[in-house]
Amino acid sequence: MVVPLSLTDTPAVILAAQILSIGLPAVVAWLATRLLRLRARLARVRREMADLSADRDGILAELAQTRERLAESRQAAGRAQAAAAELEVRFKALPRIERQFGESRCETANRVIVEALRDRPQ
Repeated sequence: MVVPLSLTDTPAVILAAQILSIGLPAVVAWLATRLLRLRARLARVRREMADLSADRDGILAELAQTRERLAESRQAAGRAQAAAAELEVRFKALPRIERQFGESRCETANRVIVEALRDRPQ
C-alpha cells in the first residue's frame, strides 16, 4: 500500500527546513549584531550632532556680539567724523599766517596784527 505524501513530507521540503534550521540562527545573529552596531553608530552621531549644535549656538552668540561691537564702532566712527568736520571748520576760520620771503617773525606778527585791526569792524 502506498501512502500519499503531503507537501510537507517531501524530501526537498525536509532538506530546506534542515538548512533553514541551521542557517537561520546565524543570519538572525548577524542581523542582531549589525543592528546593535547601527544603534551604537546612531547614538554616536546624535552626540556629535548635539556637540555641533552647541558649537553653532556659540558661534551665533559670538556673531551677535560682533555685530553689536560693529554697530558701536560705526557709531564711534560717525562721532569721530563729526568731531573732525567740526575741527576742520574751526581750523578754516583761523587766520592764516604766512611769512613772506625774508620776513622775520616779529615783522610777520606786526603785519598780521595790522591786518586784523584793519579788518575789524568799527
